[in-house]
Amino acid sequence: MQIFFGADSVPTWSSSELSPWLASLKKGKIVAAPAEGVYGYCADPFNPRKLEKMLEAKQRSLTKGLIVLISQPSQLAQLSPESLPEECQLAISAYWPGAVTILLPALRSLPSILTGGLSTIAIRLPSCPYMLEYLEAHGGPLCSTSLNISGEPPAIVMEQIPKGVPALTLPTPLSGSVSRIFSPVANSWLR
Repeated sequence: MQIFFGADSVPTWSSSELSPWLASLKKGKIVAAPAEGVYGYCADPFNPRKLEKMLEAKQRSLTKGLIVLISQPSQLAQLSPESLPEECQLAISAYWPGAVTILLPALRSLPSILTGGLSTIAIRLPSCPYMLEYLEAHGGPLCSTSLNISGEPPAIVMEQIPKGVPALTLPTPLSGSVSRIFSPVANSWLR
C-alpha cells in the first residue's frame, strides 16, 4: 500500500487513507513515511520486538539509539522526566518545532534498544505539516530511522522504499537532508 499525492496537491492524509498504514503499524509491521528530508521506517518506540525488526531491515546495530518523533510537547512525559535541566528546556524552546533532534534525559523504563543503552533519548518535534498529520493520527510518539541500509545514501524517492513495506509517499523527491542532533548538556551538535 502506497498513498500518492498529485504533483499540485498538498500532502494531506485523511483518516481513511491513513487507516491501512496505521493498522500495519499497530500489527507490528515495518512501515515507512517521509520525514523532513528522507524516507524513514517507523515503529512503536515502546515495543522492543518492533524496533528490532526495523533495525534488522536497516541492517543497523542494535546498540545505537533511535530517534523518537512527537507531535506535542505533552508527549515528552512518556519519554523523559518531567523536570528537565534548564539547558534542555532552553534547547526545546529554541529548536522546536523544527528539524532539530534533541538529546534529553531518558526515562529508565524505556527499552534499551530505543536509547542504545544510554541515559539519553533523541527526540524531535517536527514542524513539517505532513509529518505532524501522521504523528497526530498515530496518537503518540513514533520511532523513526532513515530506511536506507546503514552506510548507504538516504532514500529520497518513493521508488527506494522496499517492496511490501506499507508507506506514505510523496510525488516529488525529498531534499536528502537529515535532522540535526543537538546535545544541550554537552552544548554541542552531534550531527
